[in-house]
Amino acid sequence: MKNITKIKALVLFTVFATFTACDTVDFGDTNISPNAPTKASTALLLTNVERSVAGYTTQVIPNLYAQYISEGQYPESSQYQDQNFSYSGVYGILTEIKRIVELNTNDETKTDAAANGPNANQIAAASLLRVYYLKYSVERWGMMPYSEALEGLANPYPKFDGQVDIYKALIGEIDAALALITAGDISGDYLFDGKMATWAKFGNTMKMIMALNLSRADAATGAAKFNEALGNTISSNAENLVYPFLSDDANDNAWQDRFQTRVDYLISDTFANALIGAGTSTAPQDPRLPKMAATAKDTPTEYVGAPYGAQNTALNTYSFITSDIIYDGSRDMPIFTYAQVLFSRAEAAALGWTTETAATLYTQGIQASMEQWGVAAADIATYVAAKPYVNSSSIAYEKWVSMFLQGYDSWTDWRRMKAHGYEKPLTPPATILGGATGVPNRHAYATNTANLNKDNYDAAIAIQGADDLNTVLEMFK
Repeated sequence: MKNITKIKALVLFTVFATFTACDTVDFGDTNISPNAPTKASTALLLTNVERSVAGYTTQVIPNLYAQYISEGQYPESSQYQDQNFSYSGVYGILTEIKRIVELNTNDETKTDAAANGPNANQIAAASLLRVYYLKYSVERWGMMPYSEALEGLANPYPKFDGQVDIYKALIGEIDAALALITAGDISGDYLFDGKMATWAKFGNTMKMIMALNLSRADAATGAAKFNEALGNTISSNAENLVYPFLSDDANDNAWQDRFQTRVDYLISDTFANALIGAGTSTAPQDPRLPKMAATAKDTPTEYVGAPYGAQNTALNTYSFITSDIIYDGSRDMPIFTYAQVLFSRAEAAALGWTTETAATLYTQGIQASMEQWGVAAADIATYVAAKPYVNSSSIAYEKWVSMFLQGYDSWTDWRRMKAHGYEKPLTPPATILGGATGVPNRHAYATNTANLNKDNYDAAIAIQGADDLNTVLEMFK
């Protein structure tokens, strides 16, 4: 994975205490801190907005849906008990992004904002982050407030826009942001060190992945936008886009936090058995498994997956996620990878969207994934020889393996690929809670959504379908 120069400490916001003054005494500037900022800092706002990317790279729920992991003593989430999820936090992030754009646009503030880099570049970076957050939101819930969102008291009851309409509008936002990028670094950016060339690759990579996600709902638009991004994405493992965690508890890897005092997550039997393949539990066919998982403590030569969706209390009989993820707070986690790009290109070629060769890109995708995980060249060659390209189901499987712990994108791919008829090897658990009928197709809105915006909520449900985990979203039909 790409090594990114990391900031040594995150910017901390300090709250200054104030004291109640006597009405008849003027203390002047006694209680005014000379270090307190008097103007909003776009650099600090950008830093704060970027911190939320961390959660998207380490979320548990989508990794359960993709069946990379199983649960231990408490299996309810892998049995789909959780149905309702709030998107309110997303709009809080979007409000901060809107503020960055305003400060770089308003005639009274843009000169001061330019101290943190060209206004256009700050707007471009903020806009691409806006798309990033909305991308995953729309993929999770489907219809959402978009065209009338963030208007505050001017419109407290925004309508819900269609999933595909929002998605295509977001790709348009990417295009607008990319067109803004000019020379000059920006401050406050610890994702990509303020380098706009990397922001451009981030935008184009996201655009390519989103374009492919339109392959069911609007193939013509998807193909056109895919080809616009082709050649402008990340193009090697050295360019993998990652979230740079720190060892400091203020911004460390959430997987490490989860394993500090508890042991709740194990490698699933779905994933382990797939990678063991034609090999054995001591010598898996796929050489990535030893890089992704540890052997079981009770049988230290074996890789053993825990039954998915079951209560697993004999923890030492199963494999955990590799220790350099769950015990290393500074372990970077992927946002988008080169292997992901190659498999996306392979699928686009299979769809006839490009003149590239699906089989070649498929093999290159396996090699990139193996190299990303540190597999030896000889082992890569053996595996590639044993796993020739057959059809798009080959791509679906290898992409699923390559995106280990990239839960959100993997879950989205599963839903789209299922609609195409080439699936990953996911099967529902034996016990399902909460009314789900299988692997979830979406998230239900928070339970208070109907009360807070009833008319527009009802209109959305009438168009989209029941507000539960089973409704197939427009983009995945």
